[in-house]
Amino acid sequence: MDQASLEPTIISFLNAHAFNLAVNDQLFLDSLSSSTWLFRDGVGISLLCRTLGIAPGKNMNGTDFIPQLLERAIQQKREIILLGTESPWLENAKKTLECKGGNVCFIFDGFQPNEFYINKINWRQFQRPIVVLAMGMPKQEKIANELVKHLPNGLILNAGAILDFLGGKVSRAPLILRKLRLEWLYRFLQEPVRLFGRYIIGNFVFLARIPKLLIVKSSMKDDILSQ
Repeated sequence: MDQASLEPTIISFLNAHAFNLAVNDQLFLDSLSSSTWLFRDGVGISLLCRTLGIAPGKNMNGTDFIPQLLERAIQQKREIILLGTESPWLENAKKTLECKGGNVCFIFDGFQPNEFYINKINWRQFQRPIVVLAMGMPKQEKIANELVKHLPNGLILNAGAILDFLGGKVSRAPLILRKLRLEWLYRFLQEPVRLFGRYIIGNFVFLARIPKLLIVKSSMKDDILSQ
């Protein structure tokens, strides 16, 4: 973030929920694959990597990492654009960043059609903006994949629920739960109806897919050895 790049950078996060969505949504999978940086987020993907014999690397929880990027953006006096969540949380998130000295120059809620965010804003008026897309998966990743065609420079963050956190709609888990990697459980208890499909059913579906991937990997290895 210290030097201007010649094209926009997209940062996305791969967690168990994203993995499940990508299985049945080719456009979402393509959008994730097109990201400049795709970071591992969560225990589930770590387990998947280890099972497949891949070093999982560092866990990059977007809820921790994205505020650090925004802090750096504020220090550099870069333009900040917030696209996501709804009133009053969106406006609260804007105030939170502005109280820290942030230059928030554009906000929109996260419930517009995808093309709205591309066509409503004159993207070429900005120098090196930080664009926070907080509409949830898979919408934000698909918008990011289109936005790079219109934004000449800057950083695009596929940020999930970050504006809900900044705006005070939901709170972070206590530190002890974060260290135990149980923040997902804390979030589920806050919004059980909305998150039941993602965290309860979704996690079981994700775990059930891991053995299938091992079979595919073994089959591919056998095919290579037989050639």
